[in-house]
Amino acid sequence: MNIKNNNFICVILAGGLSKRFGGETKTFGKINGITIFDKIIKILKKQNTKILINTNINKEKFSNNNIEIISDIDNKFQGPLAGILATMLWIKKHHSNIEWIMSVPSDTPFLPINLLNSFKLKIKNENNILIARSNGKIHPVVGLWNINLLDKLKKELKSDNRKIMNWVSKNKYDFVDFPVHDYDPFFNINTKEDLIEAERIEKISHLS
Repeated sequence: MNIKNNNFICVILAGGLSKRFGGETKTFGKINGITIFDKIIKILKKQNTKILINTNINKEKFSNNNIEIISDIDNKFQGPLAGILATMLWIKKHHSNIEWIMSVPSDTPFLPINLLNSFKLKIKNENNILIARSNGKIHPVVGLWNINLLDKLKKELKSDNRKIMNWVSKNKYDFVDFPVHDYDPFFNINTKEDLIEAERIEKISHLS
């Protein structure tokens, strides 16, 4: 299978409302003075592929990064699946060569440096979806999605299903396992308390 970097695109899914974060956009919460968003961007730039941002609110906060911003096709806030669909539709319109979308949430500051390469190594002809897993825990928003799923995903969202794994289970998929050492690389920020824990992780793991 001929796999090239220009067959892939990364999308940061930031379309949620951050309700557990007090209504603020949590990706702009700071860990040791640096935003979660900036930490994610730094990691994704090392994947050597184009980056998109999917968001439905506070677009002006993202606009200073010279990264393409796309919104869901409606305002129903249907979660990550809606962001993946919006990305697929954008690709069909602008970049017909792209075959795969790598999605990450906007609240995971410690993503693996080798994230995309690890997904690439597990691509097989029969699989349309790959999902990250660490220490037996599934991380549905961290995934690789084939663009040929567009029509199936449209149909799924019309049924108003918002649970990623419910839809994933209807397709050919596999998991990609990532090691956990001092911390889970998919540790995510939901509350202000999680920011404090993230600062502790950075300190003990010398990540800053």
